[in-house]
Amino acid sequence: MQPCRHIDPALLLRAACQDLALFRALCQTYLDTAPAMAAQLAQAVRSGTPQAIAHSSHGLRGSVALLGATALVSRLAALEQLARQQERPAPGWIDDTALLLAQVETEVRRSMAEFQGTPD
Repeated sequence: MQPCRHIDPALLLRAACQDLALFRALCQTYLDTAPAMAAQLAQAVRSGTPQAIAHSSHGLRGSVALLGATALVSRLAALEQLARQQERPAPGWIDDTALLLAQVETEVRRSMAEFQGTPD
């Protein structure tokens, strides 16, 4: 198994009580829901509405925390804190976060394949 840099599949597997079918189902749920959540967050950041930013970042953060995506969790927690303080993220935040989300997605897909015994 290739090591992951952006997620910790073992954390999700423990949360799934070592049940591989549940692990894969949770991964698929993330893959099915994260794009819409990320789009909602990006829209909230573009609109600059602190309440929407805090709400969206909190929801997405909960999803990625289960994956052990610590860098993304930290990034979303910082954004949520900025929103609560009525501050905006730095320019480029959306693009940088989109890249990190893509890296997380790639590792989730790879983990699902590896835990199924399917080649990359």
